[in-house]
Amino acid sequence: MLLRCLIGIILLLVLAACGTAAQSASTPEPASEGRRLFGLWCGGCHAVTANAPAGIGPGLAGIATRAAAKPDGLSATAWLRREVVDPNATVTPGYAPGFMPITYGRDLRLDQLDALVAYMLTLN
Repeated sequence: MLLRCLIGIILLLVLAACGTAAQSASTPEPASEGRRLFGLWCGGCHAVTANAPAGIGPGLAGIATRAAAKPDGLSATAWLRREVVDPNATVTPGYAPGFMPITYGRDLRLDQLDALVAYMLTLN
């Protein structure tokens, strides 16, 4: 009887570990999910490579470095989040205000916004 209980407990622990591993495998890493979202929402207007031709929006190669150097006291994460949800807060020279959609704060779920920012923080 005791042996059967121990086997049952071990089996439950193995199943729980497998379930956790399966759940982790099915949940994308934030920056990877952010890359996917960037392709869907942002990639049509913003390039992410340094030598890419100018797009409708400014290129974002090096955006993580530029975000980290913002003089307004925000962290790079907070600055990028603000730029996505309030794109007219800082307008890149040569681009017109009001052109980027201002609805991303409503269109994206919080986890999606976090993932998008996590991806942009990889663009050094």
